[in-house]
Amino acid sequence: MPNTRSDAGPSLMALGSALAVVGYLEPGLTPLMVLGVAVFVIGILVQWDEGAMEHTIVNLASAAWENVSALVEASGVVNNGIYLPSSAVGGEPMVLIPSTPVTSLGGIKIIGKPLATYGQGATGLLLASPGSRAVAACREVISSDLETSLRNCLVRELSLARGVAVTEGEVIGVRVEGARLIDLYGNSAIRAVLGSVVASIVASITAEVLNRPIAIQDEARDRGALLVRLRVLGNA
Repeated sequence: MPNTRSDAGPSLMALGSALAVVGYLEPGLTPLMVLGVAVFVIGILVQWDEGAMEHTIVNLASAAWENVSALVEASGVVNNGIYLPSSAVGGEPMVLIPSTPVTSLGGIKIIGKPLATYGQGATGLLLASPGSRAVAACREVISSDLETSLRNCLVRELSLARGVAVTEGEVIGVRVEGARLIDLYGNSAIRAVLGSVVASIVASITAEVLNRPIAIQDEARDRGALLVRLRVLGNA
């Protein structure tokens, strides 16, 4: 279902504006104008409260990610993460952080989380990501169509964007319009490994839809949109 909570503030402001205008223009409807102004103010307060709550949650979560980043750096495994579908790991989709940069993968074998082997016996770290949680939250709206699945999840379910467009090919291009900036990792090493929060979600959903390992090639901002380019790797 769509996330109606994040729409409450703007909806109340729009309703309040409409009531105030009608009350102002129509003779004898001054009480309606007063009601409209009151509803508009409530909308502002609701919107402010949601923004403050989100900021607080992000700040609290960032401490956990700082610890993860420190562990990743201490292990010496700081390479671009490879997003794996749930079918490859027997549970929720995960991110494999390989011990060396890879362009393709062999079979994934979980030694015991957070360790896994891949290819010719190389060892890497297996971690959950923001994308892992997003796939779980959007499971019912993920289908075999990539663009529809991304739109349903990012726009309808999570309210993290206004629109999504996908260009498929050897490199998959995803343009996320109005992507919300969520600074979950700060400047820690884990950002370079997992990508931004929205890019992580895009990669996880793509891996799940295509049932293939996915790597984030790069990401960039463009006039309010986030451009994410993905590489499809060999079978996990």
